[in-house]
Amino acid sequence: MEASVARAARRPGPAVCHSWAMDAPPTEAAAVRDLVGRLEAARDAADRIADRPSLGLRAVEAEPGRRSYVAAFEGPAFLCLAGDLTAETSARRARQAASASLLWEYAEARVDAEALRALVQAIGRLLALGGEPAEVAEPLEVVAARALELAAWRDDPLRAVASVPDLDVASRLQERLVGAYARFVRASDPLVERQDALDPGLIAALRAVEEAAGAAGAGERLAEQLARALEECDEGAGQMVAANLVRLRGE
Repeated sequence: MEASVARAARRPGPAVCHSWAMDAPPTEAAAVRDLVGRLEAARDAADRIADRPSLGLRAVEAEPGRRSYVAAFEGPAFLCLAGDLTAETSARRARQAASASLLWEYAEARVDAEALRALVQAIGRLLALGGEPAEVAEPLEVVAARALELAAWRDDPLRAVASVPDLDVASRLQERLVGAYARFVRASDPLVERQDALDPGLIAALRAVEEAAGAAGAGERLAEQLARALEECDEGAGQMVAANLVRLRGE
């Protein structure tokens, strides 16, 4: 957890911030600049309270409208800040923030924009061969569109915030991908039955799509994976609260 928090919340340099602003619409660019500024201020506050440099920091929204920050330190040790950048003293809220951060980390590992784009590329190579039935080509085009939707969500720079409400959006987008891929699998069943008569290049391209879909997580609903991870995340959050640098009060 310590290393992953550090990776997720290192201070963005000016060049990175500028590149986001160049690529984003004006309103989104302003939101990104605001987020960068808040992360920098939160990191400075955490370092000051702990009287030592943090390894990294992540903004967390365990519920809509409530922002907090989780900072990691050598130890491992942790510090939870409230939205006003003071040390969080509620054990319940600190645990919620820690659990949300861990659940987000789990989701990040399973929504891989690069793997999703690799799936789209594999589909493009298959479609470029030509000769596949329309009942297979059309579902494949939908799979590619759904994969790009999810990749765009994952690539948004505002994903730097570990927002539990945003996981609902990701789950809905990912479920659309899972449904589209399931329809493609059903449509391709007749091809499997007569694969001996198919061109070897087409068989290889179909296999590449199947492998890319597996790597992109198109075969299992994200919501179900997150539900299974909840207990483990809650256990890890308890360990983070126990290693919190500021004394917490129970509620």
